[in-house]
Amino acid sequence: MVTVKEAKQKILENAIALSAKTVEIRNALGHVLAADILAPMSLPSFRQSSMDGYAVIHSDIAEKGTVLKLAGESKAGQSATETLSAGSAMRIFTGAPVPDGATAVIMQENTSTENGHIIIQEFPVQEHKNLRNIGQQIRKGAVALEKGTLLSPGSIGFLQGMNVWEVSVYRKPKVGLLVTGDELLHKGDSLTHGKIFESNSAMLAAALQQEGIAELEIKYAADDLESTIQGLQELAANNDVVLASGGISVGDYDFVGKAVEAIGAQTVFYKVRQKPGKPLLFAKKQDKLFFALPGNPASSLVCYYEYVLPALRIMSGRKDPFLRTLQMPVKYAYSFNGERDEFLKAMVENKGVIPMDGQESFALRSFAIANAIIYLPVSQNKVKVGDLVEVHLLPS
Repeated sequence: MVTVKEAKQKILENAIALSAKTVEIRNALGHVLAADILAPMSLPSFRQSSMDGYAVIHSDIAEKGTVLKLAGESKAGQSATETLSAGSAMRIFTGAPVPDGATAVIMQENTSTENGHIIIQEFPVQEHKNLRNIGQQIRKGAVALEKGTLLSPGSIGFLQGMNVWEVSVYRKPKVGLLVTGDELLHKGDSLTHGKIFESNSAMLAAALQQEGIAELEIKYAADDLESTIQGLQELAANNDVVLASGGISVGDYDFVGKAVEAIGAQTVFYKVRQKPGKPLLFAKKQDKLFFALPGNPASSLVCYYEYVLPALRIMSGRKDPFLRTLQMPVKYAYSFNGERDEFLKAMVENKGVIPMDGQESFALRSFAIANAIIYLPVSQNKVKVGDLVEVHLLPS
């Protein structure tokens, strides 16, 4: 058995980034750059106005009420403009090219017009005011985004604005799931005594989809060793990560651990000193990872968020694999006995965190509305209202 800290360290040591692939920028959301991107052009590539108003030579403005001659206009998309001469102003619009010679833009609210002239009601006017200079955002040849950057809507817009239409990103892992249990019912089945409707596959598929892994190969195995071995082998042939749901405890019908060993995977750790989710197994065969998750749904989801998700993120090239962590005051007192750290389903609200009712490993209703997990080590097994606790924010 390993500690929570030891288990997470072993995830870091055994998960590595997958190979790179080239994707269209519009399909790159949520992927991680596999190489630096150098700016192929400067942004802006020409001097732009950041306001609707008038382009001027700032030194022409000697006082409020300075009168300048109106000399044409510049609008967005215009390819050429005349050079602005002394004593003149040019009508200009946001994003439009600034004429040569102009050194500032006066916003239109600070002007008035009269008989073909512009009256400036602003003084003094600073050089470069309301101008976007060439390369102000980035210069051609500079590193636009570094290798390891998680691509967001903003980064995609930034890259396409520089005429970047394809990027090299780390491949996201392919995931297979083996669901075990003779007690499980599926869509269309009738509820009978002693049976339950299987939910872990839908739960884990949704969690993976939230991480941008849309395809999940699912197989089902009866509670026998041969069926479990066959399911793991078939999933391992097609996927980078294989998850097993259930069958990992110490019951007479728990065969996943033996099946993992039978297919030649090496166990990295089995059992974590935590509650819920103690009977978690992590194994590796060459470059493929195996996670055997507890069958109880709340335990399974805790193990997914704390261990599986970080491994998937590392394989996808991310530098920040673990859930975002904060220290927050707890709003209710909580205590526990025993020698295992605890993960509590929780709700963050109003600058504090609330441990929820229904902390049992089978209870998923509390997870349905939780937005965080509280992590309490054994050394912090009694917390009072207002004490700071470690909070792991769930993906949103």
